[in-house]
Amino acid sequence: MEKPMKEWMKGSAGMRRLLVLKTNPKRAFVLTLSLAALILTFSGCNLMQKTPLPGQPADQATTTSITGPTPSATTASQNNPQAFKAHMDAGNAKAKAGQWEGAIEEFKQALAANPNNAQAYVQLGWASAELKRWDDAKQNLIAALGKDPNNPSAHANLAWVYAEQKRWNDAELEAKKAIDLEPKNAYPHATLAWAYQETGQSGLAVVEYEKSLELNPSLDNSHLALGVTYCNQGLISRAKTHYDKLVQLGSPHAEALNTRIAKGCGAKK
Repeated sequence: MEKPMKEWMKGSAGMRRLLVLKTNPKRAFVLTLSLAALILTFSGCNLMQKTPLPGQPADQATTTSITGPTPSATTASQNNPQAFKAHMDAGNAKAKAGQWEGAIEEFKQALAANPNNAQAYVQLGWASAELKRWDDAKQNLIAALGKDPNNPSAHANLAWVYAEQKRWNDAELEAKKAIDLEPKNAYPHATLAWAYQETGQSGLAVVEYEKSLELNPSLDNSHLALGVTYCNQGLISRAKTHYDKLVQLGSPHAEALNTRIAKGCGAKK
């Protein structure tokens, strides 16, 4: 069996997630993150695997209203609530348009208006991660957790940043914290699966990828990861099931997985 090699890649707008806003006090979301990508190298075939992150589709971001600190941020001083909301909204709009530098400036202005808002730090951390500024992202996400230790978005994003830095144990820890706080969010399960896979815990990785799909059947990254895994195990019918799902989702990964399956997967029966 060939051993896959993973690395990150930039995702298309339709395949990106953001880990930041909240549609209600208990649901964290992520708007347009460059998702993790695993390059699974086989003989004559490269499979691009994006590792999903906790959050909601980007098109849900415009319906989210940010009015102030997260619940556990208590009585943070809001110097200018109206300016805070205006900058947050502007930052989200620029982020959705892929204007990351502009988004970062808006989130900084939002923090100037309300320095104690945990979500603003998460937004800033996410935008920094989008530009692959991992240290800046980590610093802001840790700051968010200093304001709100139970913010699932901050834990989920921090898990992603640690994964980017190949700090697998830390990524696993933060993903588990995100899951404990928000167990029905599919994305930290997929992030945890990626960490398990990278540390040789393939059985646990399969469990978490399956869980992510149970919660969100549209995660093409999890379908690809499982399709490749089953292909390597010689379970071609299972691999084809995930290929069919990728076709239904219109995922560009479908062709790559199909090519692998057509070659008989190259696994020992």
